[in-house]
Amino acid sequence: MKSAHLKIGAAMVVAMAAAFVTLIAAPAGAANDLRPDLRMAAFDKDTKPYIESTPDGRRLLRFDSIIVNVGAGNFEVHGSRPGTDIPEMTVTQRVFNNAGGYRNRSTTARMYFSGDGHDHWHLRNLQLYSLIRLADGKRVRTGDKHGFCFWDNVSFGSSQEEFYTASSSPPACGRSPKNLRVTMGLSSGWGDIYPNWLPDQFIDITGVPSGTYRLRGVADPSNWFLEENNTNNFTWLDIRVRADNTVSVIRHGPAAKPIS
Repeated sequence: MKSAHLKIGAAMVVAMAAAFVTLIAAPAGAANDLRPDLRMAAFDKDTKPYIESTPDGRRLLRFDSIIVNVGAGNFEVHGSRPGTDIPEMTVTQRVFNNAGGYRNRSTTARMYFSGDGHDHWHLRNLQLYSLIRLADGKRVRTGDKHGFCFWDNVSFGSSQEEFYTASSSPPACGRSPKNLRVTMGLSSGWGDIYPNWLPDQFIDITGVPSGTYRLRGVADPSNWFLEENNTNNFTWLDIRVRADNTVSVIRHGPAAKPIS
């Protein structure tokens, strides 16, 4: 009887030891990405598009655009260069996870300094604007704005305060042509507005005849960045352009909704 007890006890010790080893050897659960989701708010969310007639005879279709992040994670990018003799920065996306960590992934995006009278760095071609003729679907013009400095300045459903700002440390978009590293970002539930009066925030429609057109905007048109969904990055607005330089809205396309 004693021998049987010893055998059972030994077996239990072996089993417990094996379980302990298994517990130690078992890998921790993999952290999951909290990906951003870049989208476009409606073009006429606050003000409607309009046509500016310039002294030199041009006709500029001006409009507000708001790029937003409605994903689970922040959209954060880092620009860097080895020295001031290199005019552009390479861009890395920082992808956060639900374990409180992050990973960095390389992209082919680029940053450059100023170019529109603003003393900060811009991410090249984060958005693309185009004007499409409804009669035949032909793209007749594209937007003049090619550089984007973005941070949290339009609340889009977030219950948290803005994180990426011009006064954060370091300041979003940098402030000097001598910067070697720059950070930009959009928190989840925040957006960045480009008001219609900004330099290059227009489509030059000089010579474009009266008619019906689709004003289309796309965030991350080159799919440089990792997102929850790469198929929902656009919005559009069908408009009628008249010879007297008035613009009326015909219909709205899909647009981002604030997070809840």
